[in-house]
Amino acid sequence: MKKAFIIGMTIAFSATAFAAPGKMTTTERLAKFDKTSQEYFLDASGNLKNATGKNAEKKYLEQSIRDLAPGKESKIVENALTDKEVLKNLVSVAAAKKAADKMENRDEAKQISDAAEGLSSMISEMHLAKKATSRELSKDQQELADAAFDKSIKLGTQILTQFQGADRASYVRVVSAFKARAGNGKLPSENLVDAVMESQKVTKEKALEILRKLKECV
Repeated sequence: MKKAFIIGMTIAFSATAFAAPGKMTTTERLAKFDKTSQEYFLDASGNLKNATGKNAEKKYLEQSIRDLAPGKESKIVENALTDKEVLKNLVSVAAAKKAADKMENRDEAKQISDAAEGLSSMISEMHLAKKATSRELSKDQQELADAAFDKSIKLGTQILTQFQGADRASYVRVVSAFKARAGNGKLPSENLVDAVMESQKVTKEKALEILRKLKECV
């Protein structure tokens, strides 16, 4: 049964990749893969299908993100199951990875793949958000960074498709820099501020302004 489900998913993803005539833009390809993924994994209420049964969908979702965050896939899915918006975004992350594998432009494919890896790492850390008071950020700064972090784990793939060119590349650098910091013992809010500072080469004040714009972008 599980094998049949996985084969069905593979066929569906392949069909999606070649469904439209001519070449698709990155946004179009991501949208097509995302639609297929959402239909396979989620029911009409946004819950993971078959959550109380054998749950082939849960296992396949873990398998789909294994390359994005080796060893963390179970925790990522566990975290995502606590919030429907995060779960929907994680399904989109898995779809983005599949879409990247089909892209002819390898530079663009790497950018999408890097974004998927970064967003997966953010979801793997979401249980640590708002669990403690930051020693590096003021209360207002932490609240802002937490809000920007929350926006990424819930709407990261939407941000990715809405941004184009330099803006998309900039966002990918931020989430990739966050991935490099995941698991270092800091709060997600602190790591996100640090990730913006390093990837954009800016001061903390400027990083917080960037996060404010990110928080308000969708």
